[in-house]
Amino acid sequence: MARKVDVKLFGYYPEASCDECSNFCMCGGQAHRGDDGTVKALLDTYGERIQVSLVNVFSSEMNGYPEVVECIKKNGLRVPIVVVNGEVKLMGSEATLDAIKLVIESQLSKGPISFLVRHP
Repeated sequence: MARKVDVKLFGYYPEASCDECSNFCMCGGQAHRGDDGTVKALLDTYGERIQVSLVNVFSSEMNGYPEVVECIKKNGLRVPIVVVNGEVKLMGSEATLDAIKLVIESQLSKGPISFLVRHP
């Protein structure tokens, strides 16, 4: 089986509501939308061909993603930030479900090109 496409969605995904977050005033609540069903929609579409995970941008887990931290420093906190196979691909309002699917389709189409290799 081909390697799964790794999709990470960076945003604010705790159980707490926006008014409990100390950053609520700075982000205007935009970082606090939680997962809007994107993960389910992606898994329904691609199943076992992808792996999807959510990363809370306000967690210590961010220490493992320096490229996303740099992206936030450069562009501001525009969530969701979509990382596919280790590369930041989309962020903020450009990260629609359709746009994410296009990126995933592109990655899936890059699969092995073993059919071009001659076999004895």
